Amino acid sequence: MKLVIRLVAIAFLLIGGIALIKLLIDNQELGEEIAQLESELGRMSIADSDRVYLVEIETPDVAPEVAQHLDRVWQFRCYMPPGYDVMRFCGGGRVESDGVYFNGGYSSGWGTPSTEAVHELLTISFQEREDRLDVFYAFGGSSGTTTWGRLTPDQINDSLVVQKIVNSAQGPRSFDQDTILPLLKIYDPNSAQDENVAGKIVTTYSGGMFVVCPKSRESEFDQLKRGEMLNESESPRVAKAVTND
Repeated sequence: MKLVIRLVAIAFLLIGGIALIKLLIDNQELGEEIAQLESELGRMSIADSDRVYLVEIETPDVAPEVAQHLDRVWQFRCYMPPGYDVMRFCGGGRVESDGVYFNGGYSSGWGTPSTEAVHELLTISFQEREDRLDVFYAFGGSSGTTTWGRLTPDQINDSLVVQKIVNSAQGPRSFDQDTILPLLKIYDPNSAQDENVAGKIVTTYSGGMFVVCPKSRESEFDQLKRGEMLNESESPRVAKAVTND
């Protein structure tokens, strides 16, 4: 009887040891997968769960059969806190080098804010279509394509100005939920044109931009797009670009 009990105990120890070894291997594999994912999507530590975090992905993850048809691709990883209610704006036309003034065609939309914090992937890409430039975006479970009519394929060259509010070399940035986020602005510096905008002369360029704006600031965003000046107490924060490349 004692021999049977001893054999059963040994069997349980062996089973437990095998299970522990398997668990350690699984944890190691999981750690490797997480490290790979962080490398692909950009490592982003969340220090304040109430703020919005953004990081640019250095090497966009796009299928090769798709990438061969694209001229430029940008990807950003976005942490959005619970209840963060935003609209997205994507349009091509005339833009200023600073701010969010815009005159042209665009698309916009919004979804239902999540009750939990979420990580979203934003992809923006250019594709030449004969004499026009189509811009595709995918963000927050939705996607769309717009034509940036003021930009032509021959303007997509090394002189193109690209402004981003995050850069892969500098790592993630965080913003409060009230900030307007022009994630990407692009324009041709050789297309400068002086215009009378809201009673003042400004220099505009052929280009376009993708903006994430808090729904609570939609009215102010519309005014800023028209080039109108707002009182300091009314004017929302607009994130500044960190680099042009």
